[in-house]
Amino acid sequence: MKQPFELDDRLSRAAVLFPACAYGADIGADHGRLSCYLLFSGKCQRMCVADISALSLQKAKALIDRQGLSERADFVVGDGLSVLSQKAGAVAILGMGGHTLCDILRSGADRLQGAALILSAHTDVHLVRRTLMELEYCIDREEIAFAAGRFYVVVRAVPGRESMGERELLLGPRLMESAPKHYKEYLAWRIGIAAKKRTEEGKREWTWLKEEYSRVCNCGMD
Repeated sequence: MKQPFELDDRLSRAAVLFPACAYGADIGADHGRLSCYLLFSGKCQRMCVADISALSLQKAKALIDRQGLSERADFVVGDGLSVLSQKAGAVAILGMGGHTLCDILRSGADRLQGAALILSAHTDVHLVRRTLMELEYCIDREEIAFAAGRFYVVVRAVPGRESMGERELLLGPRLMESAPKHYKEYLAWRIGIAAKKRTEEGKREWTWLKEEYSRVCNCGMD
């Protein structure tokens, strides 16, 4: 059976970071492509496919139905992590702002039960890192994706304690360590955004980004 669609760069990186498990969850599944891929590839034996929108969930179900995978999926309309009725080995939460993602993690922390987290926020990634630290999750990997004309950070976190200062929260500890694909372009993009901010926090962000960009260039990193 041939996969009928391709994942964009953001979903592809999320799929790579998603660990193989017996039961996985896709929170805010929208069109269901990530869930369908994880089931189709066999990376997850069963998935909780959830969205707060019944209409979005219908799209996800239709896609998964077409691949004959519905018997391995639990389709749930619900808010955040409240949809989890059993322990998941890994949970993906993608495609929303940082504040919303942090609210989901905090309000549903008791449902995580040690699950690996694959996260990608459109905005305020530093807030997501801070929330992970507060919930005693450490960042295992960070990747940069380019999709729909913009950059995204995709984070994988696992249970564990990690201490991050303001600079690490802003720049990303694993990004600084590994300088993944698109890193230099991502930094340049963020510098342009930070340059438009008129606050003291914006100026500090711009300074740290410029310093990191210079380091990457001087080290000859791509």
